[in-house]
Amino acid sequence: MSPGDRLALDRLWPMLLGLAALVAGALALEAWAGRRGNEPLRIAVADEAVPAGDDEEPSGDAPDGPEAPPVSEAHARARTAARRALYADAIPLYEQALRDRPDAPALEAELGAWLLAAGQPERALPHLARADQLHPEPATALRLGLARARLGDRDGAERDLRRALAQRPSSGAVRIALGTLLRRRGAIAEAVALLEPAAAAGSNEERARALVALGAAHLAAGRRAEAGRAFEQAVLYAPARVEIRLGVARAWLGGDAGDAERALSVLARAADLAPDVPAVHAALGRARERTGDDAGAAEAYERALRLDPSNRYARRRVLRLALAARDFARARHEADRLVADGPEVAEHHFLAALVADRDGRPADARRAYRRAIEVAKGEYPEAWLNLGVLEKGEGDLAAARAAYQRALELRPGYGAALVNLGKLEEAAGDASAAEAAYRRAVELDPRHAPGWLALGQLQSDARRLDEAVASLRRALEARPGYDAAELSLGVTAARAGRTTEAIAAYRRVLARSPRSATAWYDLGLALLDAGDPRQAGDAFRQAASIDPDHVPSRRRTAELELASGRVAEARARFEELLDLVPGDVPARAALAEIAAREGDRAGCEARARALLAEAPKDAAVAPLLARCTTLAPRAAR
Repeated sequence: MSPGDRLALDRLWPMLLGLAALVAGALALEAWAGRRGNEPLRIAVADEAVPAGDDEEPSGDAPDGPEAPPVSEAHARARTAARRALYADAIPLYEQALRDRPDAPALEAELGAWLLAAGQPERALPHLARADQLHPEPATALRLGLARARLGDRDGAERDLRRALAQRPSSGAVRIALGTLLRRRGAIAEAVALLEPAAAAGSNEERARALVALGAAHLAAGRRAEAGRAFEQAVLYAPARVEIRLGVARAWLGGDAGDAERALSVLARAADLAPDVPAVHAALGRARERTGDDAGAAEAYERALRLDPSNRYARRRVLRLALAARDFARARHEADRLVADGPEVAEHHFLAALVADRDGRPADARRAYRRAIEVAKGEYPEAWLNLGVLEKGEGDLAAARAAYQRALELRPGYGAALVNLGKLEEAAGDASAAEAAYRRAVELDPRHAPGWLALGQLQSDARRLDEAVASLRRALEARPGYDAAELSLGVTAARAGRTTEAIAAYRRVLARSPRSATAWYDLGLALLDAGDPRQAGDAFRQAASIDPDHVPSRRRTAELELASGRVAEARARFEELLDLVPGDVPARAALAEIAAREGDRAGCEARARALLAEAPKDAAVAPLLARCTTLAPRAAR
């Protein structure tokens, strides 16, 4: 063999060996796939359950640094399943290993970490706390902080994260988690100070994550240009990492409508890169919701659920879309699935209660609210609030008051509970107690628009009109475009005799919400006061066309027909009204009046006597009967 041939052969051998390794690897992969059957592979994306529109903390899915050898065969199998994101397999294996070795800190720490990655912080917390007790280390303190943050314990989360930072000041993951928490608490300057060094050090992926968190902090401060630059840099550092683009999109979703369009653009590219990642489609659904495309949102959520039926966030959003569309059958299906898949999650029972409540099933709603409270070990102020609303609707004011008070014990500054308690006191006739509750709500949060609205309405009803106007304007300052406050401002102006101001207020509401039957009706009343019955009639008819069950508009339309001498048209309108509300006394009295105008003494008397028997205290009925008896019979006429 010539030297040239030997040289060629020496160059060929590495290629042949590489090809052999590739073939062997392919055969091994095929064999493994055959053993797995049709089970889908899943890409683990950190914390899919974080609501879209909010960026996410680092999940810390894998233990930091080199791992210790497994303590048992079950531990080894649990690790393998967890790394493949097969949490349903991994978690029972970890629990089995922990029963055999109850004092192994590595088992407690790893089980807590994977429960956190699986979106179960309530189950992760005790394991992480036990691991921290057995063998404190920065990674465990970090995960403890993340678990507490996701469970709403921000004070506890901050303590754990500051402890982790003291133990490992250079940790980018800790800086990101603490910076994100501080940003959510409004400490933007401190958050930026923590995140800027993290964005300037570490691997490309670590810097990208820090830049996403830094961009979110700039966005919270209203610095959109700086946020945009941070997000662009993040994508440049890790262009193939879909979770970086997800973090950017979620941060944009926390902004205004224009920011939602930016999120859509980012997510479209993420979907191109990773079309089979459920979290991408779940976030895409939220972005489409924010831009008013509910049909597109539903399609994206459905795609997420086809890829991963256990995606709870997408299922919750589908449920809420179904509720908004009054598709109670679909909403109930999704709620039942959530409860079946996660009975240990209090929110799932709360959503089932919400569906039953909206669907007119109060007994089912009550049971589900109480189950949510039970699962949350009593600490679920939102469930107590809604239970109070339900009990008030069912007429049990004592139970409603107890529920509102329990919500306030759990969250003393709970503005919604204070407003509802005030409404309850108002309904019971104690206006001073109601006003005290409303004032407490706005003292605790001067931008609590519903509190200012309730206070303004109470003052308006008490004819304290100048005070009412001031309170209602505070509601509109706190929430610009607040239709309910604008409507109440119109009512207050009308009560003060300022009809032109009232009409202007109602027209402002209709410019924003042209299908508001209430605004059209109130506008009709103001136009009547202004001496314009023709336009008033148009407004009443518009209200009835939007809401065919809007009885006051139908009645006013019929009364205007009668007042203008169109008796046949008036009769038809009153008869339509009685089809809706068969016992409506004014409509029946009007039909008796029409009979009187037509000289139908028998018809007039029959209607008037029936009304007198059913409503003997109605002041308008007796004079009507007297008028009927003075009519000459039709035959004599």
